[in-house]
Amino acid sequence: MRNSLSAKTNFGFLSLISFHFVFLSLQVLNGNFKSELIEEKNVYSKDRIMKSINIFELNDEGKKWVEQTLDAMTLYDKCTQIFMPAVFGKSLDQSSKEFKAALELVKVYGIGGIVISTGDVDETASMINELQKNSNIPLLVAADFENGIGMRMNSSNTFPHSMAVGSTNNPDYAYQTGKATAIEALMLGVNINFAPVADVNNNPENPVINLRSYSEDKYLVTKFCTSFIEGSIEGGVIATAKHFPGHGNTRVDSHKDLPVIGGSTNYLFENELYPFIELIKDNVPAIMIGHLNVPAFESKKDLPSSLSYNIITKLLKEKLGFKGLIVTDALDMKAVTNYYSDGEACVQAFNAGNDILLMPPNIKEGINAIYNAVKSGKITENRLNESVRKILSAKQWLKLEKNNFKNKKLPKRIRIEHNYKLAKTIAEESVAVVKMENNLLPLDSAKYTNTLLLDITNRSAMKSSHFCDIYDESFSFYSRTTLTNSSKKSDYELALYIAKDCELIVVASYFYIRNDANGKALSDTQINFIENLLALNKKVIIISFENPYILSLFPKAKNYICTFSNTEASQRAALNLLNGSIKSNGILPITIPNTEFKVGYKWQPQI
Repeated sequence: MRNSLSAKTNFGFLSLISFHFVFLSLQVLNGNFKSELIEEKNVYSKDRIMKSINIFELNDEGKKWVEQTLDAMTLYDKCTQIFMPAVFGKSLDQSSKEFKAALELVKVYGIGGIVISTGDVDETASMINELQKNSNIPLLVAADFENGIGMRMNSSNTFPHSMAVGSTNNPDYAYQTGKATAIEALMLGVNINFAPVADVNNNPENPVINLRSYSEDKYLVTKFCTSFIEGSIEGGVIATAKHFPGHGNTRVDSHKDLPVIGGSTNYLFENELYPFIELIKDNVPAIMIGHLNVPAFESKKDLPSSLSYNIITKLLKEKLGFKGLIVTDALDMKAVTNYYSDGEACVQAFNAGNDILLMPPNIKEGINAIYNAVKSGKITENRLNESVRKILSAKQWLKLEKNNFKNKKLPKRIRIEHNYKLAKTIAEESVAVVKMENNLLPLDSAKYTNTLLLDITNRSAMKSSHFCDIYDESFSFYSRTTLTNSSKKSDYELALYIAKDCELIVVASYFYIRNDANGKALSDTQINFIENLLALNKKVIIISFENPYILSLFPKAKNYICTFSNTEASQRAALNLLNGSIKSNGILPITIPNTEFKVGYKWQPQI
């Protein structure tokens, strides 16, 4: 039920198959944005706040299955149950050596789960089914579906990024995306989602979170995460808040090295930890631990939170009282591999308090390391039983022992029409004008024909542009140019030369959130080019489809639009804003440095 999630609810005991056929029935003032603004808009009623539900509180039948299954397991079975390796796109070919290796891990080693990556819907569903058929104990199947299954799967729905959802100022959209994603994930065979991102994006230079966070405002992040989790649970999928204790305030990407999160204990409790603390109160079912060094909680240098007993057991489990599933972030990330061997990392991560070891670089080495650690007494069997019992409880809540997708009809594509329309609605509600010259919008299609349409990205190739492909549905243009990190100096010079003869320049910017080795989202060449473009004193509209902080580099820009997402729906929303089909409804969920535009700002056209 949407307005109640009590411990008495029976969501987990509904047949998973039934979810396949579920059809969803589905001005802020300038200045500082506070949680009260949401309440003032009456978009988040108190009865929508997630009530306590604990997926590990099973009925007698469920408890019996867990204990009987645990008792029947050998020590080695228990050791392998805590592992969750990745199955990547190439593995989907069941004749490939990669798939055969995955099958071996299931049949021979008895791993507890898998995490899927990219692929086609039908191939992925087929692969999951085949692995489930060959698993003695049903598998937890996980994925990063932060903004819908289309984030990883072809021929499926993709919702605007979390920051775009935050820009709507309506947590109900988080609820709807959480539920819609869960229903579509179950159709695929995925039963645990590594989402939502509960990090507060309070560092504009963060190279890895950015659009994945709802906001820099901790209250908004908390409300939207709560709503997403509620929707996910109602849809029958376990949601996972990440990346504890908070990945927002960093300039280092943990895929590349170990970030250090500074600040005092009090500061961290009041800011980075705030969403997690509130989600724990509402019994969030799972939490992912980030690879973050946090000196306030862990004095040992170069020890990531994911391997820290002080942070996981002492802080998360004992002080904050979290009793759900604890999952490491991917152990093949350099924040771990730069400092620890594969086996060492697995043993330390488990002893720190994690229940599931995600994506160790060498799965067999990791399994052997855990097994030997238990045999030698470095890990107690009681500690192992604790985690295995939680994993089995999660599987029982999902009713995987009865409905593990072994024989269901496989989907060729997953694109529920309602969810497709939901993505469109969110995109249109989130697109935000930040700056705009008087009376420029909507663009006069008859007036601005001599237009330069410019794609620009910090990637080596343009992969995400949709906007420039649809621009001519509403407007004419004189020239279209694409500039990438691979473009030559002469390419930039030619684009600037063309711009001199144009009345209007529309810049579709796709600056990926992960910056380069020098810590820059844009190259010096790109920065100089845009500055020279603005110096022409032409009408220049910059549309940011990814990193919303670009305006901080060009505060003199007169026209700036943010979609907070590069999805096709968000790009079409930008076009509809230009042609006057929609208005700017989005608020700023973040503050743009070096400008007067603060979190909570909403543009108002001058009359």
